[in-house]
Amino acid sequence: MKPEDRFVEKLRALLPPAEGILLGPGDDAALLEWHEPGLVATTDLLVEAVDFLPGEDPQRLGRRAIAVNLSDLAAMGAAPAYFLLAIGFPAERGEELPLAVARGAIERGREFGAHLVGGDLSAAPQILISIAAWGRPAPSPLTRSGARVGDAVFVSGHPGEAAAGLRLARTMEAFSGTERGASPRFPEISSEHQTRLLAAYRDPLPRVALGRALAERVIATAAIDVSDGLGVDAGRLARASGVRILIEEDRLPLSRPLISFSEMEELKPADLAVSGGDDYELLFTASADGAARLEERPEALDVVVTRIGRVVPGEGAVLVHRGGEREIGDLGHDHLEGPR
Repeated sequence: MKPEDRFVEKLRALLPPAEGILLGPGDDAALLEWHEPGLVATTDLLVEAVDFLPGEDPQRLGRRAIAVNLSDLAAMGAAPAYFLLAIGFPAERGEELPLAVARGAIERGREFGAHLVGGDLSAAPQILISIAAWGRPAPSPLTRSGARVGDAVFVSGHPGEAAAGLRLARTMEAFSGTERGASPRFPEISSEHQTRLLAAYRDPLPRVALGRALAERVIATAAIDVSDGLGVDAGRLARASGVRILIEEDRLPLSRPLISFSEMEELKPADLAVSGGDDYELLFTASADGAARLEERPEALDVVVTRIGRVVPGEGAVLVHRGGEREIGDLGHDHLEGPR
């Protein structure tokens, strides 16, 4: 038996039975039951030294890889169902690396109802992970193009924490290459805050339940997942809807860990919140009625959501602060501009 065939056997042993999978990994293609009238599909690619730092724990990489795809489904209000996983890696690293990636993806995906049904392996000079995911659409799927003048603008969670976590991880990586060989200490920020910021970057939590609730209860008029930065993603939502989005700096949900990190680095926390990427939160708009229902019972969503602005006539995305307004529609990551 070839090594790749042994890998498939070990992979299949990781998979629990799942409803709707007639034939999973091990054949030329998966065979699935599908009784839904529609299908939501997405894909994402993670590349070493571009989307994640070298030396990252492979099981955590698998969790992150599926999470960014689930975040796309969440932004549409879809319920995750199945995914394919392809891994490129240096062959000398051995089969344990792709098995660990797969294990992380399987475990994280299962938390949200997404099941692995197949994939591929290839030798490559660096690690790359590609996932394609499918989900069941909501009766009225969310899109980027439904925002209307007068809508309120909301965001989930605490944007900027992942950007701070990436900066911390880069510092730790650089420090690990020194002769001292120990993890650096940051006396200005507690270990608890460091752990939270690193987790925000390395192990994001896709807002699947929030997306479903926003779509099924017809609360949101438009939505986008904040993957490249609150500014640039607000600009994309505004452009798709043909409106202008005003975000109020004083309303941004800046967490205490983010503020502590920003003070240590002599940065503005609002800048990290607006231009940092990898948050995988949901930015969405809601009509006056939807906003009222949302703010009546925020605890029902099981995640903090904050009203941060409004939709007005015009175009672009703007941060409103005490000194005036600043265009933010281009603030964030672009894959054609280089690494994060």
